[in-house]
Amino acid sequence: MSVLITGGAGYIGSHMVWECIDRGEEVVVIDNLVTGFDWAVAPQAKLVIGDINDRVLVEKTIKENKVDAIAHFAGSVVVPESFEKPLKYYANNTCATRNLVETAVRCGIDKFIFSSTAAVYEAPRTLVPVDETAPLSPASPYGQ
Repeated sequence: MSVLITGGAGYIGSHMVWECIDRGEEVVVIDNLVTGFDWAVAPQAKLVIGDINDRVLVEKTIKENKVDAIAHFAGSVVVPESFEKPLKYYANNTCATRNLVETAVRCGIDKFIFSSTAAVYEAPRTLVPVDETAPLSPASPYGQ
């Protein structure tokens, strides 16, 4: 199987790259390297430097690499910055993700992993774990 991992040069995404490679998958990464690092991408993976909001690039990458599945980790994640630049967070975490999903559907991708965050839930009364049935009440633009 060929897996496209967005944000694969970041902390969580790069670990997913290694996991997929260890399982024998072909891996291609799209990352704009704003917060990720090219050295974090496993050498067995193909790195495409670009933005997930670039529909032409994403579609070309999917087709050229015969992608079967997408794991999406290309979100902006710094909570304090999300208060300073909320529109940046909405644009990347909502609009760009929507464009990625639309491109995936158009290309026939029927396997899509979306990495979310516990920041969508109200502040927990206990530290861990936060149950997925907890009330939704994000406290930051990142969580929204």
